[in-house]
Amino acid sequence: MGRVLPDKVPSGAPVDMNRFSAVLVLIPLSASAQEPHASVVRQTFAELLKTSATEPPVSAVSHGQVTAEGLVLEDLSWDSSDDETVPAYLIRPAERSGPLPAVICLHGSSGSRESMAGPTFGPGQWTRPGRDSPHTRMLGWARELARRGFIALAITQRGLDRREPPINVQANAILVQGRTAMGEILYEIRQGLTYLKGRDDVGKIGVTGMSFGGITSFYTWLLDNRVAAAAPICGGVGSLDSFIRLGRLSYHGTYWWVPGMLQRGDHGDFASAMAPKPLMVWAPTSDVGMPREGVDRFRERVVPAYAQARATRALQIHQPAGEHSFTLEAFEAMASFFDEFLR
Repeated sequence: MGRVLPDKVPSGAPVDMNRFSAVLVLIPLSASAQEPHASVVRQTFAELLKTSATEPPVSAVSHGQVTAEGLVLEDLSWDSSDDETVPAYLIRPAERSGPLPAVICLHGSSGSRESMAGPTFGPGQWTRPGRDSPHTRMLGWARELARRGFIALAITQRGLDRREPPINVQANAILVQGRTAMGEILYEIRQGLTYLKGRDDVGKIGVTGMSFGGITSFYTWLLDNRVAAAAPICGGVGSLDSFIRLGRLSYHGTYWWVPGMLQRGDHGDFASAMAPKPLMVWAPTSDVGMPREGVDRFRERVVPAYAQARATRALQIHQPAGEHSFTLEAFEAMASFFDEFLR
């Protein structure tokens, strides 16, 4: 028998949080046996997000390209929901002998496609629109992936950078319309998946991101089976229950919270249903976005599922000492992970 999501708890009923440690029943042993249940879980997650599980259409427009240092950088955009326009850069090696693995690259709340696609790779100074002073962040990492033989799609996410109004302002209006901000954010990312799947130079597709981009990469991995592997970095992946009890509730904006999610399962419950689909989580022990206990609970829930699926290598959870930061160590772990599971 596969894992089964429990019935929804009636609105207003008391919730026994202890039951979420066993909210899904183990376990099929093979990928072929697992997939029908994973499909049900994806549909359940889509319902929570108030979005469709079907692949969203996209019609991308190219605004030109430049070639430099053996790479082609193409300026793209596509229309999305609510009359939004999604800006992206596609960065690829100029020469190839066949299809290449692709990675959707998602920035944190102070970044953009420009910060990810710049020519200089590594920690550096970046000034976000509307701010006078710069801050330190990882720069040029999408372009660095392209230097290493990946096709990188760097997307400026909804409500960030110059995409006004801010996402948490949008989230309030979206909620009263019966939708969720996270569902709308993921819709745009999944349009990027549709675009990549339509290219003849793309092989397997992964998704990764930092902070805001970490949680959206994790949720895209849960929702869309076209994602072959994901590597969320400092994305607040762990345990919602632990974060509610131990975390700083004001840290994550409205977009981060998926209404009713704990009535169906915690992060680890949903992730365990995806085994043996490759997942790398980078979660420093002092990250403000998720207490260490939350990541420990995630590990305890998900590791047995991957062991039962005989795919222990496909789950990599890193808990280095440190805070909420995209480090060179995190980048190298992510790049190595994609080398192993996308090539």
